[in-house]
Amino acid sequence: MTNLQDPSLDGALLCPACAIVHGRCADAIYPLLHVAHTTGDSRYLNAALLLYDWSERQVSRADGSWINDVALSSWQGITVFHTIALAESLHHHGDLLDPATRQRWTARVARAAKFLDGFISMQTGNINYPITSTYCFALCGQLLNEPRYAERAQKLAHAAMDYFTPNHLLFGEGHPLDALSAKGCRPVDLGYNVEESLPALTLYGLLTQDKPVLQLTVAALRAHLEFMLPNGAWDNSWGTRNYKWSWWGSRTSDGCHPAYALLAPVEPVFREAAYRNLELMAACTHNGLLYGGPDYALHGDLPCIHHTFTHAKALATVLDKSNASGVAPPSPRLVLPRDVATGLKSFPEIGTHLASIGDWRATVTEYDFDYFQQTDRSAGSTAGHVTGGSLSLLYHRTLGPLCTASMTQYQIVELSNQQVHRDAPTMPLTPRIEYSAAPNTKPYASTTDFSAVLTTTSSPERISFNALGRLLTAEHKAVPGAGLHYHLVYTFTPTVLEIVASTDAPSDLPQPASHSQAGVGLSFILPIIARQDETVDQPDPQTIRITKPTGTLLLRTDAAQGFAPLPKPRTFNLVPGFECVPIAIAMQPGQEVRIQLTATLSS
Repeated sequence: MTNLQDPSLDGALLCPACAIVHGRCADAIYPLLHVAHTTGDSRYLNAALLLYDWSERQVSRADGSWINDVALSSWQGITVFHTIALAESLHHHGDLLDPATRQRWTARVARAAKFLDGFISMQTGNINYPITSTYCFALCGQLLNEPRYAERAQKLAHAAMDYFTPNHLLFGEGHPLDALSAKGCRPVDLGYNVEESLPALTLYGLLTQDKPVLQLTVAALRAHLEFMLPNGAWDNSWGTRNYKWSWWGSRTSDGCHPAYALLAPVEPVFREAAYRNLELMAACTHNGLLYGGPDYALHGDLPCIHHTFTHAKALATVLDKSNASGVAPPSPRLVLPRDVATGLKSFPEIGTHLASIGDWRATVTEYDFDYFQQTDRSAGSTAGHVTGGSLSLLYHRTLGPLCTASMTQYQIVELSNQQVHRDAPTMPLTPRIEYSAAPNTKPYASTTDFSAVLTTTSSPERISFNALGRLLTAEHKAVPGAGLHYHLVYTFTPTVLEIVASTDAPSDLPQPASHSQAGVGLSFILPIIARQDETVDQPDPQTIRITKPTGTLLLRTDAAQGFAPLPKPRTFNLVPGFECVPIAIAMQPGQEVRIQLTATLSS
């Protein structure tokens, strides 16, 4: 926004989705200067200068920090990100600035580094803050010729080496950072790990040539790569902070590319991962802005500009540090872990299992680390990742994504860092058993029981998951009386997925007045990803056919009542940004419901 009479807005970036100015928008200074340098177009330089001035007027503080937002959040931890953006700007593109501006920006970095020196410890915020500070301090140490900051960087980096599980998953996205849940799980979030913390450790290690840190980072990047889907998406269906899951990554982090692209000389398959994710981001970009998921634009939801300026910053980092080669596709193309049907892989530290058999790729989770465990749920903090033995992700190598988890209940957890649903049909997207005794009451679901028991069996021709738990509300309250217990079985063969759902039949179960009413009674709900331009038809009560560009998904049930009538409008959830057709089957307590899914490929 330029040429405004009000200096409080002049030079800022207005977000089309949120209708506010995000306080971190001045992070765009770095990618703007990169484009100014490579194109010679003075508009980008002028935009960077205006953004700097706006940031200093509105979110800069006397102690050297910057705050997250003008009014909505005074969190100062984000100083680490803006310090990196300014330091990178000066290092790579400082010759675009006149001497006075360069001196002023350098002095501002010095003030920020001094603030961070007294603010950052291993316990500051989640693990992404101290780990990102490793690169920030190393960068400031070189730019300012200050040995103390180099020492701070090394101490933080080596302290961070204690926050990796035996499977090399980084933990600390929750509090306490080293906490263990009742099931022995650690606080882990894939989105923040691959898009912020591990890229920062990569950049620190490359800048300082800290070999122990680089070796551990490469091992961690290999481990996290197990969760990349064949289309370049990150499977964060289970993460502690998956309320910001955006299919290609996470809403306000920077992107996986500085880690995977810059370490490709060490591990060639990393370049393949970086390129596939870049292709996915491009597919979710419209009119130059990165949308928060694959179906946002089709559904009519606007893009939050936060995605664009942070991820542009990461791509500028890759371009500036790889001699402008960027993220080119490997030749020949390489194979990612989830391209291959390797059977069952289990990660006990997150209570999560990955199944790969035939063309099916699935995730089933009983992860019980509650990011909000220290929050009074009665105050309304009920959002979180699914658990209870949920099928949190189903992907077919030809048809693409078929099921994804969303939050158990969509809620704004980080004010100004999440979007609000429009006035259109929405619901949780996770497959689940759900019970409501009356209309407009909070449902009890199979997605919220942290105490559920999940067991697995596997062979080359069959992978099975068996989940036992209780139907609970998002606030973890049970059905009055004896409660209501569920049983879910997912059985995968190379060609068929069978889901069997049932509950017990307690004598005191409150019965709805009419099971025919929408949203009441006991049901199995299976939201299948299907855009509004994909044909969904029901040739008979027991069969549903969904036609996709690459083939057809066929769903059959042996339930006498068949599937419920299909609603006409698609449902949509901002996390991770898909339109779905909500398929449902009415259930009776004590009786099984069986559904089989098969795929037919286009000829």
